[in-house]
Parts: sequence; structure tokens; C-alpha cells
Amino acid sequence: MEQWPISPALRFEDLGEALDFYRDKLGFKLEQGEVDEGNLAVSFDHSRMMLEQGSTSFYGDSYNSAIKERIGNQSPNSLYLQSSDVDALYHRYQEAGVKIIDPIGDRPWGQREFTIEDPSGNWLSFWQR
Repeated sequence: MEQWPISPALRFEDLGEALDFYRDKLGFKLEQGEVDEGNLAVSFDHSRMMLEQGSTSFYGDSYNSAIKERIGNQSPNSLYLQSSDVDALYHRYQEAGVKIIDPIGDRPWGQREFTIEDPSGNWLSFWQR
């Protein structure tokens, strides 16, 4: 069984829309869960993350309340995902109509990368050394 030392969780008002975006447009693989369960695990190369319905009762009352307050607010954070062919991925996402926040380019820190935005405003930066 593969180990996932960090699994970030992104929360969405519409989990079905999120799954369609991540699976169908971005090419993520659904690892476990169903939309009606409210919690999914998806993977991309060596990265894994959780997609969750924003209004759930998974956690304690105060945590569930805090999630509901935050859902729908844009985050200043970006998740970084390594790719073996970032150029091909960039062109695929362009053709799929994915919103590009930062076009592909070589960065001073030695990576080639670009950033996209998902339907809830989360940013994903795909990179290659």
C-alpha cells in the first residue's frame, strides 16, 4: 500500500462539480469515495489530496461551523504538484478551457511551472525541474 505523508483537503460547495473538474479536465484519478459520501481521495502522479463537500457533519460542531464560514472564500494558497511533462499538461489544460492564473514559464528557482484555478478559486501550480 502506498503511503501518503501529506494529504491536503480542499472543500467545495458542489463536490460533483469539483470531481468532474479534477478527474475529467485535470486528469486526476479517483482513488476512493463517492460524491454522495461527501469525501473523495484523488491522485495525480505522486500527489494525493482529499476533495470534501463544504457542508458536512464529519467533524465536531465547532469545526463544521468554521468550515461553513470559510467555504466559498478564495484562498491565497497554491498547492504545488510535480509533473513529468509540464508542457504537455499545460497545453492539455489550455485546450480543456481551464482557467490559467500564471502562464507556463521558467522560474529563477530552477523550475518550469504554471498555475491554474479550480471552480472554487483554489490554485494549483504544476511544476517540473
